[in-house]
Amino acid sequence: MTIEQALRQEKLGNLPRPEPVNVPSGTSLAEALQVMRAAGGAAVLVCRGARAIGIFTERDVLNKLFTAPVDDSQAVDRFMTAGPASLPLDAPLGEAVRLMTEKGYRNVPLVDREGNSAGMIAARDIVLYVAEHFPTEVANLPPSMEQEYHSSEGA
Repeated sequence: MTIEQALRQEKLGNLPRPEPVNVPSGTSLAEALQVMRAAGGAAVLVCRGARAIGIFTERDVLNKLFTAPVDDSQAVDRFMTAGPASLPLDAPLGEAVRLMTEKGYRNVPLVDREGNSAGMIAARDIVLYVAEHFPTEVANLPPSMEQEYHSSEGA
């Protein structure tokens, strides 16, 4: 299978992903930050029941928390990105790559058939998948995407 075929055929639900990191709606900002830090993640899903209603990311921290003094007892809901774009578990890997590329996302929430939160896929999860399944192709990539080799190098 080629990388292109994998992007079209591999389902997001088949990729190894870390356990979902989430907090209930109404959780304090301080607690949400603590959960995010403890998980070593770059994002936390904010859920109402089984559904993700928002995502709070490291970008939200940088763009919303450092602009003015913030009371960290306020609900994380005030600082999250509400209604994030999500993908179903049976979506192909390439769909996550497309969404991340077009929208500049690093993390995309995943949902099951009922629309309930099923975790999240991060750009690093995709990079790890590609590196693990296509090591030769990754090792032979040019340093720049625009660079082309016109002759083979080596001894």
